[in-house]
Amino acid sequence: MRTTRRGISRLTAGAAVAFSLLVSSLAVGLARAEGATKLAQDMMGPGMMGPMHRNMMQRMMGGALPPGIDPALLPEPDSAGARILQYYCVQCHNLPGPGMHTAAGWPPVLGRMNMRMRMMGGMMGGMMGVVAPSRIELDILLDYLQKHAQEPIDAAKYPDLNTQAGQAFSTSCVQCHALPDPRQHTAQEWPAVVGRMRGHEAAMGKFVPDKTTTAEIIDFLRRHGRTRE
Repeated sequence: MRTTRRGISRLTAGAAVAFSLLVSSLAVGLARAEGATKLAQDMMGPGMMGPMHRNMMQRMMGGALPPGIDPALLPEPDSAGARILQYYCVQCHNLPGPGMHTAAGWPPVLGRMNMRMRMMGGMMGGMMGVVAPSRIELDILLDYLQKHAQEPIDAAKYPDLNTQAGQAFSTSCVQCHALPDPRQHTAQEWPAVVGRMRGHEAAMGKFVPDKTTTAEIIDFLRRHGRTRE
């Protein structure tokens, strides 16, 4: 009887030791996993997965996303608003210009983008490397976007919108954004702007006017462009 009890005691003690070792092993494994996750998050951070994530979004959206703007062409490129735009927006797509939307159109667009950043930032424990701006940063960004937003045309001030050149301008530009006011740029600036827009239209699979029609559009815009400041 004593031998049996001693044997049972030994078995019980052995089981306890084995269980303790198992718990310790699991604890170490979890700690290592958490450490690896934290290290990966620290290493990736905002922008580390940017190209991969951005390319994935570009493929998902097809031709719906514009090619993006050169940071040097942003208005007030050294301002806080421009820096915030470059830091957050390129996590999911190419850099947008403030002229993509009107001042009235930017608040709902920015609201949707912020919601998506917060949602994706919470996926996979933040492993996607997407972060959302703070409330203060959002306010700065919205002020910047609205300050430099697309200025929609007042058709009543441009009766020659009904001409062939005016109609070509209208048909081409409204494919991607509100019809802009020609006075938004100078006569000297418009040719380069139209050239960039043609590149965007081609990249997004939109209708691209031929050279003759493009020349008519530029001529219309230069006639009504503002004088050089």
